[in-house]
Amino acid sequence: MGSVQIHNAERDALQIPDRQAYEHYHEPLGDFGVYNGQFEQGLAGRYANDLTQGVEGWSLTLFTGGTIDRVAGGLAGNWRLRGGQAGTGRGGGATSWKYIPVDEDRDYYASAAFIANDAAATVFLQAFCYTAAKVFIAAANIVNNATPGTSWVRYQRNIGPNGDVAFPANTRYVRIGVALQYNVGLTGAFAYADDVQFQQLKKTYSPLIRLVQDVASDASHSFNTQVFAVWTNSSITLTLEEPGYIWWAYQFLTRNTIAARVNSAQMQAFLDAGGQGLLLAQGHDPINHLETTTLVGRSDAIEAVGAHTVDVRILVTNAGDVVAGSNITGYAFYTRAN
Repeated sequence: MGSVQIHNAERDALQIPDRQAYEHYHEPLGDFGVYNGQFEQGLAGRYANDLTQGVEGWSLTLFTGGTIDRVAGGLAGNWRLRGGQAGTGRGGGATSWKYIPVDEDRDYYASAAFIANDAAATVFLQAFCYTAAKVFIAAANIVNNATPGTSWVRYQRNIGPNGDVAFPANTRYVRIGVALQYNVGLTGAFAYADDVQFQQLKKTYSPLIRLVQDVASDASHSFNTQVFAVWTNSSITLTLEEPGYIWWAYQFLTRNTIAARVNSAQMQAFLDAGGQGLLLAQGHDPINHLETTTLVGRSDAIEAVGAHTVDVRILVTNAGDVVAGSNITGYAFYTRAN
């Protein structure tokens, strides 16, 4: 079994604990991550259930009239952190001892699970940001005044230049914190936290964009109707894991196929069979003169989770006109709505 880190009183150095003092652990290895994020350890390895014993690796703060303690009923392991009060008001907060070194130009993953006994109780997951000299800059709210409700909810966010929230300028260290039951108007409300995590992302990755590409071609596809007809092979299906905006770009060639006639047509991208974005009109003369067309756009509204289809459709203006299309290429992607 691998070693597990604990921290000395300076809250920076590491040491290997006495294995006899720890029955369970699920912690980061090496000089990175949140120590005791599952709140399994009390001071000096004891399983404490009161504020005087504390929670190892965490500084506890009480809001006015509030309480914060470690109680059974955890999601990961047996223990969880509880904040609230029997009266009216807020609970408390906990901040990790460890100063975690970060590069503000990289993305990091933060996660915590929360639950409450009152659906209106609110919670925070925060990164307290510091300079290289460990001077406090500001708190980045990773989860901001959220209401987890009365069932366990895991919040997962990325923090960094491509994340849900960015580091303040000159951030070199962070300490991770939670605030439990911050709704000052509630009486007898308690919120709970467990399994708090902070990790480096293992590869360059943006949580805001999901890129799905499709390339299609059609040597010659003719359009001759006065209603919008789907261009065969232009369809791209995106499956959204989260609500977001859908974006697309298409390029293709069109031409007149009838001599001594000026043909005209309208072209537009369709999302889920509804016209979206720019509507283009073209006239074609003389025969076989190629026109290059580009359609670029974004959905008019935030689209729901699930499958969505983008395609190109062409309407020929006049009966008897025939417009041929070829060499269509396109791609689509979505950006998550935060």
